Amino acid sequence: MYGQDYPPTENFRKWLGNDIDQTFQNEEWVKENKLCVRCGFVDMSQNYLVSANREWVEKNCPELLTNFEYTYTSIINDKEVEHKGRYSKFVYLPDYGPDFDEFHCEDRFGWPFLEYKEENIGVHWYEEEPEEDETSNED
Repeated sequence: MYGQDYPPTENFRKWLGNDIDQTFQNEEWVKENKLCVRCGFVDMSQNYLVSANREWVEKNCPELLTNFEYTYTSIINDKEVEHKGRYSKFVYLPDYGPDFDEFHCEDRFGWPFLEYKEENIGVHWYEEEPEEDETSNED
């Protein structure tokens, strides 16, 4: 949802506005822009985790580097409701601490971001690890 799930900017509307042909699934465009994109499904919606260098963000979506507030509306019980958000909520930074020996960054659904490095540039589909069947009797 525009404003709630992705930034309310013209570029993000262009990249995510078409339900069928979303830009972050376009391997050629992603590689041209040198992005590391993890995508997949959450319920019936697409989810994208985009790792980019600062230069790309400054050029294409500089609002994300601010803490500016914006407003958006949604319909709840047939009434328009105004919400406020901040662009900075769409920025995730890796955790570096005693609990992590390597790159670690997750989104609000617990999906891991790809580390921004050459071998991760491109589109990578995410599928959660299947839960182990505790009743399995393997010999």
